[in-house]
Formats: sequence, structure tokens, C-alpha cells
Amino acid sequence: MIWMPMYIHIIFSYLAAVGFAVFLNAPKKTLYISGAVGMISWTIYIILMRINFDMMSANFIAASIAALLCEILARKMKKPTILFVVPGIITLIPGLGLYNTMYYVIEGNFQESFTTGANVLFASGSIALGVIVVSSLFRTYYKNLSKKTEKVEIHKVS
Repeated sequence: MIWMPMYIHIIFSYLAAVGFAVFLNAPKKTLYISGAVGMISWTIYIILMRINFDMMSANFIAASIAALLCEILARKMKKPTILFVVPGIITLIPGLGLYNTMYYVIEGNFQESFTTGANVLFASGSIALGVIVVSSLFRTYYKNLSKKTEKVEIHKVS
């Protein structure tokens, strides 16, 4: 990873997330929040990488925190979660690794291509797993909470 000052990471991750939200035709009210979630997830990833976490763990933790923020914000703003999740994790996608994998294939360096491709696959899987785990837990919690409130309302009416 190329070292850059933290403020550069913060600015460009915010702009990338907002740009992707615009690309997805997100409502104007959600653009700035989507950018903030993308910025937070990338900043967490960079901090974890700088303190020597491995790439998969850093991606999993950053994606999990982004998914948690997205679930909370979606409920608060009464919008679909996907409006926040996709721009929130887009900064974590290992695009350079994908490019390098294809570059090594074209060069004929299949050993390096396989190594880089495997790392990219595991990083992408950890991002997906982080989002799935948090979303599943969050929705299960809210489903159980709504069942409890229904029981309380039924008892009050009776």
C-alpha cells in the first residue's frame, strides 16, 4: 500500500463514496451520509492496516462497522439499507489487486497472478461476510423486537 497522509485518505474516500452514490441515483438527502459511511469504513481500514492487521481482518472489521452504521442510518432516515451499504463499502473493494491479477496473467507470471488473485478473493469475501453477519444479526434483533411489541399490544387490547 502506498503511504499517504491521513487527510488525503479521508478526502478522497469521501468523494469516491459520494460519487458512487450519485452514480446509483441515491436521493440527495442521503449523499452526504453515504459519503461519510464510505469515509469512515476506509479510515478504519487504513488505521487497522497501519497497526499491522492482516488485509482480511481489516476488511472484515471495516465492512462490519460500515454495515452497522448503514443499518442504523437506514432505520433513522426511513430509507432502504442498500442506499448506504453500497457507497459505504465501495472504498474497500480491492481494485488495484484485481488490476494486478489481470496484469500478471497478461505478463505470463501465473504464480504471482494466482497469489494476488487469491488475496483479492479473500479480501472481497471478508467484505461480503462483514456486511452479511452484521445485517443478519441486526435484522434478527429487529424481528424479535417487533414480535415482542406485537405481544405486548395484543395483551393491552385484550
